[in-house]
Amino acid sequence: DEEVGQIQARCIEFGPSGQKKHPPAGVMQGYDCRRRAEQRHKSIVRAGALAESLLNVVHHFELRDGFETSVLEREVGSVHHYKYQAWSEFRAKFRRRVSAYVVDWRQSKNLSSKDRTPGLGSEPVEPPGWPAKFCEVRDLRLKEFSQRWFGTETESGLKTVWEDK
Repeated sequence: DEEVGQIQARCIEFGPSGQKKHPPAGVMQGYDCRRRAEQRHKSIVRAGALAESLLNVVHHFELRDGFETSVLEREVGSVHHYKYQAWSEFRAKFRRRVSAYVVDWRQSKNLSSKDRTPGLGSEPVEPPGWPAKFCEVRDLRLKEFSQRWFGTETESGLKTVWEDK
């Protein structure tokens, strides 16, 4: 029987969710609409399980014999990646290349790569309809969980510490 040497959690990419500026209640409360497709994952790996080659390709690690990878079901654990935020925030990340995932996003090369923001190209210019982009599934799970976890019952309903009293 093999031991678990690596745990992979799916990345769920959230879009601007209709926001035109940073949501006053914060990221987890303001961004609640995501892409349907899961493009990426993150891994937690046991150092002792790594193959001596140390071969890895962004979150894909080669394991020694006797170790296996366990992929978490979304209901057990996932990484919420608030990748495509309100344009002003996204543009700042784009300029720093944080959101582009390419060596130089200003070069018009490989524009169809999954590592580029779909439809953005190589210029930090807001595409038409940006606030509605990447919204294929309304996902309230983390938003509602954090409200229950951090909320306090008041006469007017559940309030969280980041909301005006």
